[in-house]
Amino acid sequence: MSSGELIFEILRKSVHLVSVLIVLIYEYFGKQEVLWVLMLFLIFVLVLDYFRLEQDMKIPFFHTMYREKEGCRLGGHIYFALGAVAVICLFSREIAYAAILMTTLGDLVAALIGKFYGKRRVFHTTFKNDKSLEGSGAELLVDFVVGLLILGNPIVALVMAFFATLAETAVNKIDDNLVVPLFSGFFGQMTVLVLAHI
Repeated sequence: MSSGELIFEILRKSVHLVSVLIVLIYEYFGKQEVLWVLMLFLIFVLVLDYFRLEQDMKIPFFHTMYREKEGCRLGGHIYFALGAVAVICLFSREIAYAAILMTTLGDLVAALIGKFYGKRRVFHTTFKNDKSLEGSGAELLVDFVVGLLILGNPIVALVMAFFATLAETAVNKIDDNLVVPLFSGFFGQMTVLVLAHI
């Protein structure tokens, strides 16, 4: 990986850390307010993508943040915002926090560790992608720590971390920014319900 590619990857992934703001807005202002912020964000980026995709315009600065495969489709940030709206609407506050942060922090660590240290492919014939065992392992660990810090329950944290990592590793054409929060949030919430009835 060249230094230019590395800088681009770090810059692109660091933008995802804006998700911490989603958690902070939810925590300090409430569910309704964070949903309005996400809706305004979605409207803004959809307008940008309209000009980018429908009118073939290069929006200054923003056009540099898209991957090559996003050249003719919606950007990952739109799918992430949709995933965040879904988990905030459907799941408990803590599950939503964990799912949102796992999506960004887990993905960030998996991408950087995978690109620097990734040697072994994860079930290449099964998932048909180039994701590494090292990157996926790092993601699982980070996701578990995130879940443990937010939820305080190692079982729920491990279930969420497992499904977040599985979703991230398994998908190649479907956007992981939507799949990861939905799967980790759903199975985390189901685990909480099961444990409450044991």
